Amino acid sequence: MNPSLLNHTEAGDELNAAATEMVAETVPAAENEHINEPETTEPVASKSEETIATIDVVADVSELTEEEKELEEVDEFPDFSNYTKEQLVKAAETAVKEKDAVEATRIIKAIKPLLDTLLEEEYNTALQKFIEDGGVKDDFEFKSDHSRELFNNAAKELKTKKADEKSRQEAEKAENLKKKETILDQIKELTENEETKDSLKRLKELQNEWKNVRNVPKEHVERLWENYHVLIHKFYDRLGIFNELKDLDRRKNLDHKIELTKKVTELALEPSIKKALIMLKKYQEEWRVIGPVPAESNEDIWNRFKQECDKIFEMIKAFQAEADKKREENLALKKELLVKALELSNFNTTKIKEWLAKSNETIQLMDEWKKVGMVPLKFRESIWNDFKAARNQFFSNKNNFFKALHAEREKNLKVKTELCIKAEEIANNPIDLVRQTEAVKRLQDDWKKSGPVHEKISDAIWKRFRSACDLFFEKKAQHFAGQVEDQKKNLEIKNSLIAKLETLLEQEEGANIINELKAIQEEWNNTGFVPMNAKEAVSKKYSEMNDKVFQKFKQASTELREIKEKTNLEALLNSPNGFAKIKREEKFITDKMRGLRTDMETWDNNLGFFARVKDDNPMVEQIRDKIAQAKKQIAQLEDKLKVIRTFLKKEQQKA
Repeated sequence: MNPSLLNHTEAGDELNAAATEMVAETVPAAENEHINEPETTEPVASKSEETIATIDVVADVSELTEEEKELEEVDEFPDFSNYTKEQLVKAAETAVKEKDAVEATRIIKAIKPLLDTLLEEEYNTALQKFIEDGGVKDDFEFKSDHSRELFNNAAKELKTKKADEKSRQEAEKAENLKKKETILDQIKELTENEETKDSLKRLKELQNEWKNVRNVPKEHVERLWENYHVLIHKFYDRLGIFNELKDLDRRKNLDHKIELTKKVTELALEPSIKKALIMLKKYQEEWRVIGPVPAESNEDIWNRFKQECDKIFEMIKAFQAEADKKREENLALKKELLVKALELSNFNTTKIKEWLAKSNETIQLMDEWKKVGMVPLKFRESIWNDFKAARNQFFSNKNNFFKALHAEREKNLKVKTELCIKAEEIANNPIDLVRQTEAVKRLQDDWKKSGPVHEKISDAIWKRFRSACDLFFEKKAQHFAGQVEDQKKNLEIKNSLIAKLETLLEQEEGANIINELKAIQEEWNNTGFVPMNAKEAVSKKYSEMNDKVFQKFKQASTELREIKEKTNLEALLNSPNGFAKIKREEKFITDKMRGLRTDMETWDNNLGFFARVKDDNPMVEQIRDKIAQAKKQIAQLEDKLKVIRTFLKKEQQKA
C-alpha cells in the first residue's frame, strides 16, 4: 500500500466544511437559526490491486436514499423575505405536505422569524392606531387572522412527520443492516466454495445488491465496509482459473472509474455549488463499490480521480471564501442599520408628526435589514437580537408617549365637556343677560386655556361649545333688538318730564309744587330703560333740573328733600353697579350715625366734670351746642336712611 493514499484527511475536512456551509447557505436570513456540524470519517485509499480506493464524507446529506431526493434538495431555495404572511403560511403548509422532513424543517425554520416579524408589525400598527384613536393600551384586544394558528398546525404536522420519518428510517436502516449482513454471508460462501465459471458473475450481482442497499446504522458502517473489503480481496486472491474473466472485469472497473473521473471533472462547470457537492459525494460512493482495476492502472486512476476531487474542493473553498467575504460585508451593513436602530430607540419628542415620521424610518430600517443577506454564523443571532431589541424599544417608547397623550387628552376632553354643559345651561336659560354675558366670556377664556383633544373629536366638541355660545348671544341680541323701540319711547317720555321740570322752574308760585314734583318723580321711576348711549346724559339733566327746582322752592323743605333724595337714588341706581352704590350709601349713613352717638356719649360724660360750674361757662355752652347739632344731624340722617331703605325695599319687590 502507498501510505500517501491511506488517508485523505485534508480533503475530507474541506468537503465536510463545504458541506456545512452549503447546508447553512440554503437557510434564509433567519437570525436565530442554528446549523449542526456534520459528523465526519476519514476517507481511505489503497493502490493495491485488490483495494478499493475511497473518499468518504459522512454528512447529513448522506442520509438521502434516492437520487431524486438528492437533486430535489439542491433546488434553488425560495427567497421568503418579500412574502406576505398568507404566502408564508401557504409555503409552510406546502413544504410539510410535499417536501421530505429535512427540507421541510429548513423551510419552516426560515419562515418562522419572518412570520413573527410580520405579525409583530401588524400588532404594533393596530395598537398604534388604537392609541391614536383615543384607546388605552391595557384595553387593547388584537383580533388577528388565523395565520399563527395555521403555521403552528403545519409545524405540529411536520413534527409528527419527522417522528414518523425517523421511525421509518431507523426501521429501514435495521432492515438494510440485515440485508448487508446477508450479502456478506453470500460473498463469504463464494470465497469458501469451489470456484466456478459463474462465481465472478455472482460476485458482481452481490456487489450491485450491496450498492443498492444504502443507509445502515452509523455504528455498523465501518465494520461492514471492512468485512466487505476483506471478503472481496479474499475472493480475488482465490480467483485463478478464470483469469481472462478477471482481467476483463478489472478493465471494466477501470472504464467505470475513468467515467466517474470525467463526471467529477464536469462538476467544475456546475453553477450550483451545493449540487456539485452532493453529486461528488454520490460519485465517491460509486467509487467505493467498484472493484479492483488492473494493477498497472490502479495508482494512476486513483491519482487522477483524487486530483479532480481536489479541484472541486478548491472550487468549493473559493466559493466559501467569497461567501465569507460577502457575509462580512453584510455584517458591516447590518451594523450600520443597528446603529440607526439604536439612535431611534433613544428618540423622544412631544410632537405626534415626528413620532409618525420616525415610525416610518423604523419600518424602512426593517425593510433594508431584510434585503441584506446572511452574516457569519457566530454573529447571526446576536446582531439580530440587538436590532430587534432596539426596534422594540422604539415602539415601546412610542406607545408610552401616546398613552400619556391619550390620558392628557381625556383630561382636556372632560374639562371641555364641562364647559359645554355650563354654556348650554346659560344658553337655554338666559335670565340676567348682563351677568351671564360675563359668565360666557369667562367660559370662553377657560376654553382657550384648556389643552387639545383628539383630532377625531376636536371639531365635534368645539362645534358643541360654539353652538351654545352662539345660541346665548343670539338670544341676547334678539332680546335687546326688541327693546330698542321701547327704549327710544322711554327716552322721549323722560325728555318730556325734564321739560315739565323746566316749566315748574319758570313758575313763581310754589303752592302746588310738591304734588307736581311727586307726579313727575313717580312717572320717571315708572318709565323703563333708555338707550345706553343716552342714559347718562338724560339722568344728569334730570338731576340738574330737580336741584334747580328744589333750590327755588326751599319752603317745602321736608317733602322736597324726600323727592330730591329719591331722585338722587334713582340716578344712582341707573349708574353702573347702582344697587351696590346705594347699599354702600346706606352703610355710610349708618356708620356716621353710630359715630355721632358715640361722640354725644363722650360729650355728655364731659359735662359731668362741669357739674359745679356755672351754666354760663363758655366751655359748657360749647359742649351743649355740639350735642344739639349732633342730635339734629342724626335726625336728618335717620330721615335720609328711611328714604333709602324704603327705596331699596321697593326695588327689591320689583325684582
